[in-house]
Amino acid sequence: MSEWWTTTSDPALEQGDLLRDLPVVRIGGVDLAGGTATVRSEVEVLDAIIVTQTCDLVNDKVRTVLVARVIGWTEFVAAQVAAGNQSVRSAAFRRSLVRGDVPPLTLLHARDAAPTLPWSVVDLRELHVVERDRIDEHVARPDHRPRLRLTSPYREHFAQAFARFFMRVGLPHDAGRFESEGAVETAASG
Repeated sequence: MSEWWTTTSDPALEQGDLLRDLPVVRIGGVDLAGGTATVRSEVEVLDAIIVTQTCDLVNDKVRTVLVARVIGWTEFVAAQVAAGNQSVRSAAFRRSLVRGDVPPLTLLHARDAAPTLPWSVVDLRELHVVERDRIDEHVARPDHRPRLRLTSPYREHFAQAFARFFMRVGLPHDAGRFESEGAVETAASG
């Protein structure tokens, strides 16, 4: 089996870097009453993986970095079950996740060596934009070294999963008629 992860203490960021305990700001709402804008926000600390492309990071082409939430498998299942989704407990769901057939989710391989990582999922529905300077400060902290980094080809696999999720096209047609007509044609030709 190939190793999905390597470790790095390098201050340079790459797509596929896992950022543990990253503080992100959530906007809770904007109140425009009285001609002034009041923003309600909160800071949440979460594990995240860098989505922004490495070439943009190493060439200083971005001031902000796109990250996606990473959730340990056990925590993910518990949250889904609490929300009424029992299907995540099934072997069929896990098979679909391994095959990449659950578009908003990407599986991350567990790592037993330090720093450890349980089987986890990237939830591409939960993206955050974080100032590059904040992330640079975050990875410079001694308690965030070393960090995990996806290796090739798993980094490219992650990037492809992100692209597939965002390039989906919902077509406004009903293919039910094709299904029923296809059954008739297949029976007639057999």
